[in-house]
Amino acid sequence: MQDLTVVLSDFESQYDSHLLNVRGLSRSTRSLHRQVVHRVFVLRFPAGRITWNELRFHDFVQFLTQEFARLHSRETQRAWLTILRSLLRYLADEGYLPRGWDAALPSIANRQHANLPRGLSQEQVCALWTASEGRKPRNLRDRALLLLFLRLGLRTEEVVSLIPSDIDGKSGTLKIRSAKTCRDRILPLPRDVGEALVAYLRTRRTPLARIFDPTRKPPVTECRYQYYVRNCMRYLFECAGITDRGVHSLRHTAATKMIRQGASFKDVADVLGHKSITTTLIYAKLDMAALAQVALPWPGGAR
Repeated sequence: MQDLTVVLSDFESQYDSHLLNVRGLSRSTRSLHRQVVHRVFVLRFPAGRITWNELRFHDFVQFLTQEFARLHSRETQRAWLTILRSLLRYLADEGYLPRGWDAALPSIANRQHANLPRGLSQEQVCALWTASEGRKPRNLRDRALLLLFLRLGLRTEEVVSLIPSDIDGKSGTLKIRSAKTCRDRILPLPRDVGEALVAYLRTRRTPLARIFDPTRKPPVTECRYQYYVRNCMRYLFECAGITDRGVHSLRHTAATKMIRQGASFKDVADVLGHKSITTTLIYAKLDMAALAQVALPWPGGAR
């Protein structure tokens, strides 16, 4: 193998470009990749210069051993391992390392579907609805946010990125942009969601960059938009007396309702914006009618 040395920061930029332009990963996912890549190479090359022909498979095993001793969460360990496999495949494709190292790494038991999705009960949904009642601008804002999460199952970052022109009243649709999947989708706009958005927008007296705009002193950064929406929903949950669930539970609630009303998994995946239908199949465990058809009788239960 050719002796090649590269500055760590240069390689990190090169790899980040690959993650963005080839794999289409979101900014937050790429940030996690950069964190792992930086730690693994700094451990082996503290001076910040990578010499490819000095790398050994044991270096990556040593990195995982050290990190797993520090990270006790199984999900975090799995994420670190997945990122490392991705890195090794990229390095092999570029000719820096031999092929097959990614397959030689250890695996972690996958318990992704071990638990049921944690949605909200009907009583909790009613409590949120009651907490958002009223005609004050704050109430109209909270009702619009609640319906977007509850009826369309949007992610927080998708709600944050909404702008007034995304609402198409003539066709009755809403344009959704997702940084997580780097794909846009057009969803039908339910009448109650559209009316709630219009009622809220009529309370705003100044032009809005986004539908949910804190309109405070500039600059209003991306983080401030995120915090604004999250804090609004956190306050609504507190007013409803819900302390053991977060805003993402509304997405689970929306998906569960669609499944129980007979929607196909493909339809649910399209609404939620899942890249893979495998992600949607976790809700199969909540389709009791379908599960009852394949359930075997309990031994000795029928006389």
